[in-house]
Amino acid sequence: MDHQKELLPLRIIAARFINTNEREGLDELDRITADVYRRVYWRYMRLWSAFTATLFATVITLLPGIGFTLAGVEGGEVVAIIGLIPFCLLLGVLCRWRILQYGGMTARKPQKAVYANPDDRAVRNLERLFAVLQQETTPRSFFRMKNGGERQIDERYFFGSLRAALVSKERPLRDMFLNPVGLWFSRELFLEADVAALIAQAKAEPNRSGTNKTYDYTDAIMSLIEHPDIRAMEVPKRGNQTKIKNLLEAWYGSKRQDAPSETQLMLYAKDVLNVIEKNRRANARR
Repeated sequence: MDHQKELLPLRIIAARFINTNEREGLDELDRITADVYRRVYWRYMRLWSAFTATLFATVITLLPGIGFTLAGVEGGEVVAIIGLIPFCLLLGVLCRWRILQYGGMTARKPQKAVYANPDDRAVRNLERLFAVLQQETTPRSFFRMKNGGERQIDERYFFGSLRAALVSKERPLRDMFLNPVGLWFSRELFLEADVAALIAQAKAEPNRSGTNKTYDYTDAIMSLIEHPDIRAMEVPKRGNQTKIKNLLEAWYGSKRQDAPSETQLMLYAKDVLNVIEKNRRANARR
């Protein structure tokens, strides 16, 4: 019913999908989006570096070349042709980032989203929200323009693999998002809807307020004691912490349990690695 509808930031609605307590839901949402940011950061920075380099090369070659050609300067056409090379590379960088997000140059269907742990219950609830928003029949989200007006977005905005950026509090992650028909899009989104009805429609199961999320890390760590990869591990060696983190993540997956965040797993892995190094040094003295 209309009187049950609320006008809320999409981020708040996402938090309610995750947890019955809005504050706890926001904390979980921040954890999810922080993990997404860490997973895509270096790939994005490489593409951004390529973008700025090709943009600079385009500005100092193509634009002067066009100017020289129009002014009738001899050799202006050659400069302009040379400038087309970085310009084409510039377009290639943009196309690459769009393809990574939408699977092609146009957003035709929802892509597999980027998450540190797709099996995390909070992530699954967030994806249920996005599944509803990907439907054309769902009320449209919108953003507010500088003149105070509102502009709706269509369901294709939620097709991209980086859709978690749309509910992120942090601007760096939102700045990575390309909209389906243009370039970068980092606006805060709003939605007027009956949130309880949306949750029911999506068959989401928000965590109950006050239920602390715990992880069976003791069994996970114990499972590594006799693991062949651990026994064969060379200490010290670069990459050991990441290898242990991957083993822990695989253990949670094999037990169909929610895994901690990537940051927490790396801390567990560091503790395990410290123990291994101490034991190896102790055995070497015997």
